[in-house]
Amino acid sequence: MAIKLQASIFLFSLLILIGCRNVRNESSEIKDDPQIMNVSGQKRLYMGEADYPTSGTIRYYEQDGKSYVVQCNDRMRTIAVYDYTTGKKVGEKDVSRLLPGGELFAYNSDTIVSTIDADPSIVSFYCPENRSSMNVPVVVEEHHIEQYPRCFPEGAIFMNGKWYFSCYRLGEYPELMDKGKDRLPVLEVDFQKDKWEFIGGYPELYAQNNMGSLNYWVPFICGNTEENKILIGYSASPDIHIYSVKERTTESVSIKSIYADTIPLPLTKKGRDYFSDSDSYYHFAQYPHYGPLCYDPWKRLYYRFVGIGLNDWELDKNPLLQYQKKWSVMIFDRSFKKLGEKAIGDKYNTIYHFVSPEGLYILDKDKNEDIATYSLFTVNL
Repeated sequence: MAIKLQASIFLFSLLILIGCRNVRNESSEIKDDPQIMNVSGQKRLYMGEADYPTSGTIRYYEQDGKSYVVQCNDRMRTIAVYDYTTGKKVGEKDVSRLLPGGELFAYNSDTIVSTIDADPSIVSFYCPENRSSMNVPVVVEEHHIEQYPRCFPEGAIFMNGKWYFSCYRLGEYPELMDKGKDRLPVLEVDFQKDKWEFIGGYPELYAQNNMGSLNYWVPFICGNTEENKILIGYSASPDIHIYSVKERTTESVSIKSIYADTIPLPLTKKGRDYFSDSDSYYHFAQYPHYGPLCYDPWKRLYYRFVGIGLNDWELDKNPLLQYQKKWSVMIFDRSFKKLGEKAIGDKYNTIYHFVSPEGLYILDKDKNEDIATYSLFTVNL
């Protein structure tokens, strides 16, 4: 019986993920565990209105024996650095001349990369650390769909001397996809060797269905520098693709949320005749989705955010309705074994989060123009 069950799982994995080795299909037997994670503190960053994280990214880093938080603001074109202990601003950099447009990501106070979208056919990167820049032509190769690299919402990854960016564009073009690898979700950039390459692929369900929502096409990435791995998550799928930077191979694991066990697909027939933009965002708000991934190198754990569908069809259509979703956080270890999942409600802006030695920080929605308050979530194992 056990042998037949294992064979069935293996065959099913091959059907849904061609071209990737499936290392585990983890079912979600674990119920919501309110004790697995709890709020154990807060971090306040003292800032002005120009600094408040309305756009851009945030990151914890250590340098010269001290700890900092660096915050990007795309709109104001500023990089602000805060003392991690006190939350007070200790540095600011205006990059409007250096990097006049596009999305920003600050690795620390000195290293900044940017995606420039002024010309839709060219994506430019600038790295002040070594004063290098690169133009990456966004072209459609045979059987591939053009993608645009992004710094927002999860930032970029620096690993083994290379940069990694998640890629997407709002036009899904599912009718052009015969298989998941027809669309490549990650861009690898090597400034030193002046090389770049689009890598990865989407789960096969993306080639077989029309998501019916623009948002479901946004991939999320996170990096594990200890093991030289890039994790790629997909909004409409429990699948996570694991890319080995050194071996240049891809494996796959499926870890289901109890709040997104199934996502109703397709919402329309395959093609670009999906709902209007307002309908698209409305359906995205009503249904669950998988959100950002992040790695905790101190506790050697992964976190994955899950947006819980509103499932209230009496609500009026509003593009901002999607921000009313409640959230849960899935926790799994480096072997991709799910350890638990906790619902955290709707009082947090999960786009803005960072990991420190203390745990996972998530921005509170209660906005104070002078103070950004991050709640600290710690895992109980």
